Amino acid sequence: MFDKKYKSYLKLFFTKKTNRLFIFLAFVIGAGIGTYLVLPSLNNFFDLPNLDNVQEYELISSIELYDYNDKFVGFLSAEEDRQVVPLSEISPYLQRAVLAIEDKDFYAHRGIDPSAIIRAIFINLQSQRIVEGASTITQQLVKNLFIPENERGRTFSRKAKEILLAIELEKKIDKDEILELYLNQVFWGSRAYGAQRAAQKYFNKSANNLTLSESAYLAGLLQAPSRLSKKTDEAILRKNLVLKKMNEFGFITNKQYEKGQKEKLQFRSTPGQFELYPYYFSYVLEELKQRFDVKDLKTRGYKVYTGLDPDAQIKAERILNQEIKNAPSGVTQYALASIDIKTGQVRALVGGVGNYWKHQWNRATNPHTIGSAFKPFVYLSAIEARLINSGTEVDDSEVSYPDNDTQWVPRNFDNSFWGTINIREALVNSRNIPAVKVAHYVGIRNVIKMAKACGIETELHPNLSLALGSAAISPLEAAASYATFARGGIYIKPILIRKIEDRNKKIIEKNDPVQIRVASSDSVSVLISILQDVVKRGTGTLARLEDRPVAGKTGTSDKSRDVWFIGFTPDYSTAIWGGNDHSQPIYGKGVTGGAIVARVWKKYYQAYYANKDISAGSFPDEALMEGVLAESIEFAPEGHKTKRSGFFSKLFRRHNNKNNIRVATR
Repeated sequence: MFDKKYKSYLKLFFTKKTNRLFIFLAFVIGAGIGTYLVLPSLNNFFDLPNLDNVQEYELISSIELYDYNDKFVGFLSAEEDRQVVPLSEISPYLQRAVLAIEDKDFYAHRGIDPSAIIRAIFINLQSQRIVEGASTITQQLVKNLFIPENERGRTFSRKAKEILLAIELEKKIDKDEILELYLNQVFWGSRAYGAQRAAQKYFNKSANNLTLSESAYLAGLLQAPSRLSKKTDEAILRKNLVLKKMNEFGFITNKQYEKGQKEKLQFRSTPGQFELYPYYFSYVLEELKQRFDVKDLKTRGYKVYTGLDPDAQIKAERILNQEIKNAPSGVTQYALASIDIKTGQVRALVGGVGNYWKHQWNRATNPHTIGSAFKPFVYLSAIEARLINSGTEVDDSEVSYPDNDTQWVPRNFDNSFWGTINIREALVNSRNIPAVKVAHYVGIRNVIKMAKACGIETELHPNLSLALGSAAISPLEAAASYATFARGGIYIKPILIRKIEDRNKKIIEKNDPVQIRVASSDSVSVLISILQDVVKRGTGTLARLEDRPVAGKTGTSDKSRDVWFIGFTPDYSTAIWGGNDHSQPIYGKGVTGGAIVARVWKKYYQAYYANKDISAGSFPDEALMEGVLAESIEFAPEGHKTKRSGFFSKLFRRHNNKNNIRVATR
C-alpha cells in the first residue's frame, strides 16, 4: 500500500492542473521505451539531431603539441581545453567513481532509467518545476553534444529530447563508446574538459595514473564543477561520498574504501600552455596563425608535431637564466636558437630570460645587430668565387671609401694595424679592415647573395659596413645559416613544425627537409677549417669543447650593444645573443661575444651532450684550395662584371692595389 506521501503525489498527479503534463511525459516515456523500430523517424519528426554518423563523432581537443620524437609535450588551448584519450587510458578507478555517483546502473539500462524518471516526475510535479533530472550518463552526453546551449534550461521539452536521443544513441554505439565520449567531453572545473586534462590540472598526471582517492575527488566535482573546484573542503566531503557509494555498490572492497579515505591528496597542476617552453610554444602558435584562420585553430583539434627537443630546451632555459646573473652590467637578456644539422629542425628556442609574462618579446626570432659574426659570409663568397683562399694575403692597414660626401674609414677593434696577414689569421682574429677589403673586392651585393642563400632572411642593405656586421638578424636565422656551413654548403630551411594532423589523423601539412646546395663543399671546408681555428686559438676559445670539434664565430656590435657567439658541431648549430632590450651601450673591459657569450655557449653544449649518446663526429678536411682558380669566372665587384681567367694572380694584384690583396701559398 502507498504511504501518505505517495498518496499525496498521486492526488497531485491527477489534478486538472497537471493532467496535460502527465499525459505528455507518459507519452514521451512510452515512446522512448516502446518504439525502437521507428525511433529515428520519430526523432526526425521532432526535428532532433541525426545520429546516423555518431560513430564518426570526434570531440574537439586543444591543439596538441608533440616533440621531435612524437611524444606529447603540451597544448595550446582551443575553445575548450581538452585532450581526448581512449577509455583504456582512463583509470578504472575514475570510470567506477563516475558510475557510482552519476549512473550506477549505466551498464544495465538502455539509455534511460525508468524508475528514476518516475521518481523524478513525482518530485518535479510537486515542485511545479524540474528540480531532479534523473539523467543517465547517456542523457547527459546527448544534452552536451546535441542540444544547443541556449536550449539546455530545466524544461520538460528539453528532458523529452534527451530521452529520445539517449534511447537512439544506445542503439547506435556500445556502452564503452558512450562512457569514453562522456569522460572526454564533460567539464571538470578549472577550465578543464575531459578526464585527461582534469587529471593534469588537479594532480599533474595522466588520467590512467589516477589513484582511487584522486578519482573519487574528480568524480565528485561533476555535480557542480565550477563551484566545487574552488571549494576544496566541500569537494573533499563530496569525494568521501563517492567512495561510500563505490563501496555500497560493490565497485571497491571495504579495504580499498578505508584506504581511499585515508589517502591524502597532493594537488599539483600541470603547467599551462605558455608556462612550459613558453617561447617555443608561442612561436609555434604564431606560425599556426599564419597558416590557418583563428577560428579553425580553435575548433579543429589539430595535432602539431614540432622539432622540439625538451631536454635541450630545458637546459637552454636553465643555463641562460643562470648565466645572466654573471653577465656584465648592461647585459640583461640572452636569447638562443638551436638547429639539428641533419634535419634542419629547431630543437630549442629561448627568447629571453626571467619571467616570460613580463618579457614576452621573443628575442630569438627578432633581429639584433650581428657584428663580426657576419664576416664568414664575406669570406665564403670570395672563396666560392675562387678569388681568395685561406692563404691569400691582405694588408691590414688604413683604408677609406667614399660615403656620400665624406669618407668612411673602418677601424679594427683594438685601433691597431697588423700589416700583411693571410685570410685565415684575419678571420681567426676578427680583423675588420681585411674583411672590408675582401667585401669591396668581391662585391657587397655578392656577399648579400651568399648570406641570403645560406639562410639570412632579413633585408640586407648593400653598404660596405655590412662586412662588419652592421645588419640586424635573428638568432634563429644565425643558427640556420651557420648550419649551412656545417652541412658543407647545403641549406635547409629551419623546420619548427614537422607535421600537422587533424583530429582524424589526416595529415594536412608535412615539412620534410629540402636540401639546396648554395656553395661548394670545397669552399665551405676551407671556411670551416678557419672557423675551427677561431675556437682553437682565436676570439672564440672560451667555446672550445674537449671531446668534439667546434667551429664558430664571435660577434660584437658597436659599443658592445649586442654580443654573440654562433657555433656548430658536426650535428648541432646554435646561436646565442646577449644584450639589453633598449639597445643601450654596454661599457666595460672585455665586453665582447668571445669573452661573454662563448662561455655560455660552451656550458649549454656541455649540458646538451651530457646524457646523449652522440659521437663526436668530424668536419670535412680542408680542401687544397691554394692556387686553385677557375678558368673563367664572371664576378661583379661593386656591380661591375669582370672576367677572371688563368692569369688571375696577376690581375688580382694589378686591379686591387688599393685593397692590398694578393694570392700567396702558405
